[in-house]
Amino acid sequence: MTSPIEKHGSIEKRTVNQDNVSPAISVLAASVVPEWPQSWKAYAALVSGFFMMFNCWGMVNAYGAFMGLYDAHLLTKNSDLQLSLVGATESFLLLLPSIFAGRLLDARRHYYLGFTGFLLLFLGYFSLSFTSHAGLKDQGNYGLVWITSGLLAGLGMTCFFTYSSHNVIQWFPRKRYIAAGITSTGAGAGGIIYPLAFKFLVARFGFPIGVRILSGIVAGTTLIAFILGAPCKDVPRRKVGAAFQLSTWIDKQALSNRPYSLYVIAVALVYGGFYSVAFHVTEWAEVKGFGTEEDIPGGTGERPGASGFRTFWFLTIMNGASIIGRLASAWFATHLSNPIAVHTLTCFLASLLAFFFWPFATNNAGAIAFCTLFGILGGSMLSLPASGVAYLIPDSRHSHVGQWTGMMWSSVSIFALIGPLIAAQLRRKFGMDAVGYWTGATLLVTSVLLAGSMWLKRKDDRRSATSTLVGRGDQSGQVTPASPASYVGTIV
Repeated sequence: MTSPIEKHGSIEKRTVNQDNVSPAISVLAASVVPEWPQSWKAYAALVSGFFMMFNCWGMVNAYGAFMGLYDAHLLTKNSDLQLSLVGATESFLLLLPSIFAGRLLDARRHYYLGFTGFLLLFLGYFSLSFTSHAGLKDQGNYGLVWITSGLLAGLGMTCFFTYSSHNVIQWFPRKRYIAAGITSTGAGAGGIIYPLAFKFLVARFGFPIGVRILSGIVAGTTLIAFILGAPCKDVPRRKVGAAFQLSTWIDKQALSNRPYSLYVIAVALVYGGFYSVAFHVTEWAEVKGFGTEEDIPGGTGERPGASGFRTFWFLTIMNGASIIGRLASAWFATHLSNPIAVHTLTCFLASLLAFFFWPFATNNAGAIAFCTLFGILGGSMLSLPASGVAYLIPDSRHSHVGQWTGMMWSSVSIFALIGPLIAAQLRRKFGMDAVGYWTGATLLVTSVLLAGSMWLKRKDDRRSATSTLVGRGDQSGQVTPASPASYVGTIV
């Protein structure tokens, strides 16, 4: 009996025109890979990825609530730069080791990463509860706060971050952008739930006990992620080479790929700019008179503000709105078959918001509008990078997608570290408005770089259309078709 692949292996094309190639791709895709996975493990992996993002970027997104408490109560003697360093360290360590995590995922070492992430995250936040004695004013120990929630928790987050997007992209080859978008909503959900839980628990029980209860939530949700995160065994496994061999961790073809290299620089600027606003939004709301900090057990009362609206709600609104952006960008990326086009537009619009709304908002309505719109665009900006790599990577290197993604995140990490620190220095020297200008400038440059990456990708595709999509023509003028397996990697 003739197999579907053999049946379609005789397809011939006399031209390399993209319109003529696409039907062949569609036919072969439908016969090789179902539109939606038929294994329950794929959908379990989707739930797993959600909770992984819930506990890595969800916690980073929630750091503004922690920073507000440190600034107002536990660590009032520490500078804005020092407090920003804790959240920036989380982002930095979440991203830096991704080059190793991505390669281990290609080798199907998922469960080692999952268990390590579960252990380090729980220990990090459980230990945080012991950094402030009774949780009274100025009893916090900055060094211990950095070690527990910055260092330990940050290393735990990196185990889950690359894992989450890599796993669902492998399980959902034809719906990878939608799957990655659904998974990324965990970051928005965590950014809503963790600030609310943190504020409620600390107000009710004090900092030490409240954070211990919070660490129990972290343990429970990361355990679910670990149990459900089975790898897709249909994807070829790449064995790990010598640990100290450079080629084990770095794919030289990625370094010579111009669209990918430009894309990595663009994503680095996204993380250097976006979290500068996210870390300062509660303080911005207070400085502008849009809200007040709430009292906690052993506190000194509410801090001055023109409104009774609580400042942490601005961060919660931003994180909640990001869910809309994550899902909407996944839908547009799927239907346009081009996540970088969506990424370019959202970065440009976000830069305009940061330039004009952040410094010139004058009332609560304007502040809420900024947080809502910036949250929607931010959710899109932060959820698209892994899909962008899947879009850019050549079909011949599709089994290296974890390695390429990990290389990107490790390169981005230094900007995630220094971006909020630069913003903190600008805030100290020039005032709160400078944070918005910094973010606006970085995102504007990002949109230009993304457009350049997209242009280079299309240029390379046109140049290699004959050899990659259709194959070389024979002497009779007919074209030998490419292998059906090469089409699978191009499916959205």
